[in-house]
Parts: sequence; structure tokens; C-alpha cells
Amino acid sequence: MATRRLAIAANLLYAVVLLALGLISDVSRFVPIPITSDLVAHAVAYAVQAAFLYALLLPTCGQGRAAVLSAFGATLYGGVVEASQLLQPARVFEARDLTANAVGAASAAAVLYLATSRRSKVDGR
Repeated sequence: MATRRLAIAANLLYAVVLLALGLISDVSRFVPIPITSDLVAHAVAYAVQAAFLYALLLPTCGQGRAAVLSAFGATLYGGVVEASQLLQPARVFEARDLTANAVGAASAAAVLYLATSRRSKVDGR
């Protein structure tokens, strides 16, 4: 039960951080890592979100559903964050950012699916 609460808290905290980063006008002031490609940053950010969602969903719905739902959920949330930028004059909605979000989320979900299904076969589950 404590692990589930931790997974929920991690998902919520990360979602808030992504939303905040999506709305502030100068992200580079708050992210200490030099980012050379905005698209890579989007892909990595939503890959991490998909991983958090996968960890939350895996115990309740299995590997396949967890992979699909985590990729879809992270991509959908990326769309919400991108759309919220329409409310911020200093930010711009970009379809290519949403595409990078989807690629990152789907990649992470696929890797996690393969890693956990392989582990299940080795463990005899």
C-alpha cells in the first residue's frame, strides 16, 4: 500500500512539474541541464512521465495495458500542457512538441513492457 501511495505521489508531483515548466516563459532559468534540443527534452520528459505511469498501473492492469495506458496517458497530458500554453503569451503551442512527447512516451512504454515481460518469463510468472 505504501508503494502505491508513493507511485501516486510521484505521478502527481511530476505532472505538476511538467505543467509548471510548460507555463513558465524561460525554462532554461529553472532547468540546470543545458538542453541542446527542445524536441529531445520533450521526448525525455514524457518518457519519464510514461515510466511513472507504467509503475503505477502495472500492479493493477498487467504489462500490456499498463504500456498502452501509460503511453496514451503521458501523450494526452503532454497535449494538455501544450494546449495550456495558449493561455501564456510567452509560450506557443507546437505540434512537433506534442509529437516528441508521444515518441518519448511510447518509447518508454515499449521498453518497460519488454523489460518487465522478459523478467516475468525469467522469474517463471
